[in-house]
Amino acid sequence: MLKRRIKAETRLTTNEYLQLKRAARRTGLSMAAYIRKCCLTDERVVVIDRKVIGSIYAELNKIGSNVNQIAHIANSDKKIPAHSIRRIEQYFDEIKRLYDEKLRQL
Repeated sequence: MLKRRIKAETRLTTNEYLQLKRAARRTGLSMAAYIRKCCLTDERVVVIDRKVIGSIYAELNKIGSNVNQIAHIANSDKKIPAHSIRRIEQYFDEIKRLYDEKLRQL
């Protein structure tokens, strides 16, 4: 494990300190780890909203279910109803919308 012996200090306003503390908490990192990551790496620190991920996961499950139904029908030499294909297209459109919305927030 690295021994960090050198201390770098800065002065912040109360508001800046609270912003920094909140940002670190949202990432799950300590403030020191958050500052090092932001300042010393080229990586972006991204906080992902679990509600959005949950919505996307639910939509993916619905799509998977519909794809399985369509595959079952296709393998039984029956025709695939057009409404099933439209429903899958709607699910994909909703997922794209959720992703685009989340990316605009970053």
